[in-house]
This record gives sequence, structure tokens and C-alpha cells, in this order.
Amino acid sequence: MSVTTAENIQGIVTAAVLRAADELGWDEAARTVAVEVEHPSDPAHGDYATNIAMKLTRTLRKPPLEIAEAVKERIVTGDPIASVEVAKPGFVNLRLADTWLARQADAIVTVGERYGRNDRLEGRKIQVEYISANPTGPMTVANARGGPLGDALANVLAFQGADVSREYYINDTGTQVEVFGRTLAIRYRQLGGEGGLTVPEAGYAAEYVVDLSRRIREEDGGRYDGMSIEEQAQIFAPKAIAWLIDGHRATAERLGIHFEHWYTETSLVASGYFAETLEALRDAGHVEDRDGAVWLRSRELGEDIDSVIVRSNGIPTYFGVDIAYHREALVSRGFDRKLDIWGANTHGHMRRMRTAMASLGLADRWEVVIYQFVRFLHEGVLVKMAKRTGQFLLLDDVIDAVGADAVRYFLLQSSADRTLDFDFELAVQQSNENPVYYVQYAHARIASIRRAAAERGLASEGADTALLTAKGELDLIRACLRFPELVVEIAGTKGVHRLTGYALDLAGLFHAFYRDHKVVGDDAERSRARLRLVEAVQVTLRQTLGLLGVSAPESM
Repeated sequence: MSVTTAENIQGIVTAAVLRAADELGWDEAARTVAVEVEHPSDPAHGDYATNIAMKLTRTLRKPPLEIAEAVKERIVTGDPIASVEVAKPGFVNLRLADTWLARQADAIVTVGERYGRNDRLEGRKIQVEYISANPTGPMTVANARGGPLGDALANVLAFQGADVSREYYINDTGTQVEVFGRTLAIRYRQLGGEGGLTVPEAGYAAEYVVDLSRRIREEDGGRYDGMSIEEQAQIFAPKAIAWLIDGHRATAERLGIHFEHWYTETSLVASGYFAETLEALRDAGHVEDRDGAVWLRSRELGEDIDSVIVRSNGIPTYFGVDIAYHREALVSRGFDRKLDIWGANTHGHMRRMRTAMASLGLADRWEVVIYQFVRFLHEGVLVKMAKRTGQFLLLDDVIDAVGADAVRYFLLQSSADRTLDFDFELAVQQSNENPVYYVQYAHARIASIRRAAAERGLASEGADTALLTAKGELDLIRACLRFPELVVEIAGTKGVHRLTGYALDLAGLFHAFYRDHKVVGDDAERSRARLRLVEAVQVTLRQTLGLLGVSAPESM
């Protein structure tokens, strides 16, 4: 099933347009206009619709209804199309054949875990970089949304055959690391009994820093006592960051996120690749030395101001190092595409990076998904769980409270460009009001039906799916057929949130069907057909939840 139903319909309509062009002597340009199909908002208008007649009106200088009629007459009905209608102002509406729809239940179950997969991205090497939280602190809810978002997008790309590499970038150099190290040194000295020291206003006041300094003193004793604060800071910062990154890794694993690469900024700088990238920019004529610093000539590339990539003290800026990091991924490491998942506070950096990538000829191979932040409703409950931080909520606390499945599902419910409200009280409910529970319960209910059928010696193999004629039955199959189409669309739009809405809709259709139709009843043949149908729904739900990174339980 590598070709979706929409693509199948698109091909049939395209063939009809080409036949009309041949038979009616339409302008050759009519052959180059792409046919697009969509699902009508009103099911009464059919399963698919195309506006090709209206797109051809200007080219052919004919009324759209006349063109639509010509296309309609040349569409072959049968399988999979039952009927074709023309509607004002020139739509061609198509309805799927019930008999063909019924057979798709068996086709879905037959392909099983291959359902919805395709090879459109086969041979494409794609890096997805996400979370990449501040390494000077534990992973907080501020970083939460980027994790499931990046991971689900990586799943969708891999589902379509891409060679996907999940990467976590550790920004372990720069001013923030220097301040972190100095704060650790001050806390270390205070724990050793030294008075008269205070954490600077720009320092790290949270309790976890004290815990890290205490761990250094407990593990290494007083071996650093004779050093200056600056010497201690240079030793303590990387030591503490390594511990914190271990924590980031553990938190990510709890969410089912497994990174192939944990890439440090220090390794990039030490490799000399930044210097190589700087020379590449010089050779391209895009940098200049001014006021002791090195500047990217951003204004010549469309920006309002130029951007510093090397400070006057010779230290690269974060922007400068990030250019090198992206160039290395796309040039030296050979990724065909790099996809970054960044928070809403990075708009300015994204704009500058787009300019830099364009200067290197890499802009068309780099893409960013910007996500808005999360508002936690009933946050006071979580604040009580986060006493050890004093300033922020830990992602681990949220996972402890509601579970990894709920965290992932809830964080994926809204489009990335919209602020997301995470309703804590709803997430802990085990009721149909909780969307993730509602979807998982549909999967578990089908598993229960299958167990009950097995106890009666009932199997779906060889079932006569032609018996699936009720509207509720066929609507379930229509909904299942939407899944492969959605996967293809998301690879382009990156709107992975649509999977949560789709899962909820499919679960709702199933629960309604289960309420109105007995699956395992006295009619053995009808029972086998309906068993095949609900197995197709289960396959589709399992595939959808798998892309979301949410478990598909067999019982609840």
C-alpha cells in the first residue's frame, strides 16, 4: 500500500484529463496543470473532490462546468470509484465503491506493521536535532515540547524510508558555562566553610547547583581547595555538565526518546572545523574584519545589520559556532537535510542562521520548526513536586505525575506555532475525557474483542468482507485509509499534531461503532467480517500511536 487512496484517485483523474485533451484538442498547456484532490468538508459531496476544471479555465478559455463534465465523462467507474458528479462552480466529486472499501479492511490487516509505510524518502539521510536543553541545568518543562515534537517528526520521516539520525547538541562553551563554573566554585568554597562569598546576580541560585558542588566535594575531597576560583570553575563546569547531561539522557529515555548522537560544542571547536568554516565564508566574500572582530556581511545578504561571528577577543560567538555546526552536518557528515526543532525564543537566531546558510549555499537543505511554549494549567500541583529546584518545574516531575504516554500525547496536541495548554488534571484522569486514555482504550478494547473471539474459536482470516455494508462499517474503513495520506502530508508540512487529532477521531468512530454494532454475535460469517474490520482499525491505531511514540496497550 505504498500508493495512497488519494494518489490513486489523483492518477485516475489525471488520466481522464489527458484523454479529454487528446479527444477534444485541448491546448497542450492543459497537460501540464497538476491535478489535486482533497476530501470535501461535507461528506455528502463525496469522498474526494478536484478543482482541476477551474484551474484549466484560463488555459482553455472554457467554462469550468463544461471542462468538469468533459473530465467526468472520461473517468472510469468501478473499482475504486463508484460514481462521479459535477458540482458548481466546477468541482468534480468522486465517491468510492462500497465493495472496494470493504476489501480494504482485509488489505490493511494483511500488510500489518507495513501499513502506511512508504519509500518516498528512501536514500535520504536526514538529521533531526531537538531538545538540546541548556546543559547547565536539569531538563525542565521549558524544554518539554521540543522532545516529543522532534521525536515524532523523526518517526514520520523514518516511516517513509529516510535514514534518520536523532541528535542532541550540547552547548557546553561560552559565557553561560563560565558563569556556571564560577557559581559551582563559590558553592564549593561555601561548603568548605569559606565565608564572605555570594553568588553573583547573573549566577545560578537554584539548589541543584549546591547539590552538584557537594557531589564534587564528596567525590574528590578537598583536592581543589588550593586553587583559585577561576581554576576551580574551569574544572567544575565540565564535570557538572557531564552529570547533568546524564540526567538529560535519562529523562529523554523515560519519554521513549533515544538519540543516536550527543554532540558537544567543545568537540566542534577543538576539531578546527570552525576555523575551516570561517575560511569558507572568507573565500565566498561574506565576512570582513572590523573593530578587531570578524563580521558576517549580513546586510549584503538582506539583513538589517551585520552579525559578529568572532569577538574582538578572538572567541567565536554562539552564532559563529552554530554556522560551523550546521555546515559540518550538511557538508562533512553528509546529511542531505538538517531539521532543527527550536523554541519560540530563537526567532532572531533562526533569521541570522538562514542568512548564513544561504551564504554557504545550504539554505535549501536546512529547515527549522519553531514551537511555542507550554502553559501548564493547574501548575500549582506540580510546583509542590518541584521543591528541590526552587525556580522551575522539572520534566521528570511531570512524567512522574501523569506518565510518559500522557506527556507525549498532550504535548503533541496543538500545532507547533500555537501556545499549548497542558491540562494537568485532565492528563491524570482515566476517563473518556482524557484523549490519550480514550485512544488507548480503543486499541485495548479491540484486543479484548479478539481475545473473546479466539475463545469461541473465531478467526478473521478468509472472512467475507463483502458483508461490511453498514455506514458505520464503511466509515471506519474510510477513516483508516486516511492514515497513509496523513503520513505523506506531515512529512511535508511537519504538522505532526494532526496525528493526535486523527487518532482521536478514529477512536471515536470505533467506540460509536462498537456501541451500535455487535462484533462477535450469533452470525458467524458477519462476526468474522466485523472482526477483520476492527483488526484493521487496531492496526491503524497502533501505527498512529507508534508514530506519536505512545504505547498501544492490549488491556487497560
